[in-house]
Amino acid sequence: MLDDIAQLHKELTKLREQYWLHYDLFTLQWWLLLALLIIPWVVWWRLADKKRLKDIVLFGVSISYLIFLLDHIGYELNLWLYPHKLTRIIPESSAFDLGILPVLHMLLFQYFTRWRSYLIANTLMATVFVLLCEPISVWIGLYKILHWKYIYSFPLYILKAVLIKGIFEIVKRKQIH
Repeated sequence: MLDDIAQLHKELTKLREQYWLHYDLFTLQWWLLLALLIIPWVVWWRLADKKRLKDIVLFGVSISYLIFLLDHIGYELNLWLYPHKLTRIIPESSAFDLGILPVLHMLLFQYFTRWRSYLIANTLMATVFVLLCEPISVWIGLYKILHWKYIYSFPLYILKAVLIKGIFEIVKRKQIH
């Protein structure tokens, strides 16, 4: 059985490589994904509070990891897929997981330091992503929903931000000065 899984995995890897080379690389969607990965980081660097850089980057790495993990779980459970990818190796959408989403979360973390304003800002971001960004991503073919509804994403956008900020604040309080 394990050998069968290994063989199927090998075949799937080959299919993904062929698909990426013929239907992804250098398409309009590929360039858009590249822009969604790079431009947010350029903007973030200009806006980042350099005095709090260590805290903001640590928060960003943590939330990026959680975003990537949740995306991978959804992908593996066949809840959604990404018809276009930046690389043939990573099946999830690295442009969203490592670009636009963590950058937006870092900016919210930087600018909204009090819990109340942070929750409001993340709720607004979740609303925009659920009602606008996700449907547009489906419409232009960057995201394909299989067994999911946009509204299911709403609490996840907020909960991941609350979880990482909460852990961050607990660790920061325990830090020895």
